[in-house]
Amino acid sequence: MVSPSSLLRFLSFPGFGFRRSADRQIGQIRTAMLSLLQVHGGHTMQRVAQRVRFAGDLEALWYLRQDVLTALSAVDGEVAARRQMRQINRLFKGGLPGTMEPRTHHRVQG
Repeated sequence: MVSPSSLLRFLSFPGFGFRRSADRQIGQIRTAMLSLLQVHGGHTMQRVAQRVRFAGDLEALWYLRQDVLTALSAVDGEVAARRQMRQINRLFKGGLPGTMEPRTHHRVQG
């Protein structure tokens, strides 16, 4: 029989806390994306929302950003859609490999 204290030790190993943190981050991103999409109706928005709802991990949500941006751009315009997506991009910080995180783009002036 497993004692309660050994069970708690097992649940407190480092990877377990990381998994809960990742799940929380995925939930926050999913909720943010869905809240942007549900403001608008229509088949395209529903289709993208369905894909966001069933995305299995952080990487899948990362790649769905473009679909969300495209759907929002069609309704609100690209400038407004990009502004809305900035807040979502920030939610990915620390959850993805460095090569996948949002980059800051600087205009070259000459």
